Amino acid sequence: MKNFKLRFWLILLVIFTCVVSSCVEEEKEGLRSPKPGVGSEVVARIGRNNITLQDLDNDLQLVFYDIAEQKYNLRLARLNALVNGEANFSSKRDDIEIYLKLPEPPRIQLPESSKFIRGNQDAPVTLEMYCSYQSPHCKTIQPVIRRLLEVYKGWVRQTHFDFPLKFHREGIQAASAARCAAVQNKFWEYHDALYVLTPEFDSDTYLQLAKQLQLDIHLFEDCLSSDSPKDSVVGSRDHALDLGLKNVPVIFINGLYLKGVRNFEQYAFWVDKELQSMGIKSKEKYRWKDSETIADRNLPATRLPLMLLGVSESTVEGKSKALIAVKEASAEYFSAGQKISDNILLLRLHSNFAVIESRGGLEKLPLKGREGAEVLLTYTHGQSEELKRRIEQPLGPGTRKLIASSGVLTLGQAWLSRHLEQRQALEAKFTEAELEVEGHHLMRLEGVADNEFFTALGFQENDVLLRVNDSWVHSGQNKLWDALSSGQLIDVVFMRKGLPQRIQYVVEELSYFEKNSNTERE
Repeated sequence: MKNFKLRFWLILLVIFTCVVSSCVEEEKEGLRSPKPGVGSEVVARIGRNNITLQDLDNDLQLVFYDIAEQKYNLRLARLNALVNGEANFSSKRDDIEIYLKLPEPPRIQLPESSKFIRGNQDAPVTLEMYCSYQSPHCKTIQPVIRRLLEVYKGWVRQTHFDFPLKFHREGIQAASAARCAAVQNKFWEYHDALYVLTPEFDSDTYLQLAKQLQLDIHLFEDCLSSDSPKDSVVGSRDHALDLGLKNVPVIFINGLYLKGVRNFEQYAFWVDKELQSMGIKSKEKYRWKDSETIADRNLPATRLPLMLLGVSESTVEGKSKALIAVKEASAEYFSAGQKISDNILLLRLHSNFAVIESRGGLEKLPLKGREGAEVLLTYTHGQSEELKRRIEQPLGPGTRKLIASSGVLTLGQAWLSRHLEQRQALEAKFTEAELEVEGHHLMRLEGVADNEFFTALGFQENDVLLRVNDSWVHSGQNKLWDALSSGQLIDVVFMRKGLPQRIQYVVEELSYFEKNSNTERE
């Protein structure tokens, strides 16, 4: 009996030892069985690493969403067919209730931030846009993005990431050129100009745009010939590939993945959802910090030789001061209401910028180091609501609106003035077209293929000009020249190969000091 008990305990000890040693051995080899749970099923083993179903799904979440959205669109199309009676649907429309649910896009944590920001830098909703300058689809989406920035002013900001595709031969070089323009604080102007010219631009375009924007040409060329901008573009492209992106455009709304060209309403739906999740009503106006008004923040940035080095804020009214350097002189403190020079008045102070008044009107002087962070649009002088209506609906109220502008081109005033000195030769490029309006022939451009001026304005051979702002262009009148000298946002509509096109221009004004220095030289 004793021997039996002894053998029994020895057997138990051996079993226990084997179990323990097996667990230890398995733990040493890194092959511990996964804990049960959703997605924890092991589907493969590579060396010592288990591959779970969840690992695969994480890598494929963008593809899965694309499939889910395709299924949704197919179901929605079929549902619409039923509702519209294509399948003998006989119920009254008042009785129709639709419960088909839109799939929720995956929210991706984007590890890389962009230094190219348009809109309120503190906006709660960010549109992170991955695009290629040579993509016609990215060109198509530009008016939609501008409308989102305008409608959700203050709530939304745009960031830019380069994603040139392999078959875009000028994609990397175009993105590099935009980064070189950014060195001289003209990224968004260059960005917008490239999309206006897409897909017609080539290697000659980059220098042409630099001259048009009055960049330092030597600095621009040195930058473009260096490896730095190209390396940055390639790094941004590789980052997009690591995310699993394959085509453009792709926009992440606070990380929510939306691929391809979409209309305003589709983006607005997700922007509204993001705002609502923060307790913000979609129609609510953004309240700027430190009592900053939208009017002040939307003022054009000054080009006067002033530098705001610091702001000393005080709770006592009138005691806040701004440290401002004028030209090469030492910086001095100024209070609101005080003259900075004979023709420049400091009107108001905010935490990140000052509002000044000069001969050019009201302008914004940004705090050093914050330049470009708060730019909403490239416009210098806007248009009145009535002028906008006449431009948008040339045939009168209630009629069909014009197509959206393909983009905004910024023209340097010195560059423009130099070309307008040859106005007679430029006017000779206009010939009468067959079509008539207001009893006069429309005007066609001929012999402009190699003309720097018309190429810079985005025109091509045989384009037919239709309207400049709210006026027709014909053999009896051509207000293009007066518009370019107006200092306002200029709206031009023309026909190309039978299809309407629309471009807007902004002419940068010479500052007070530049005008004076020109007078002194004369």
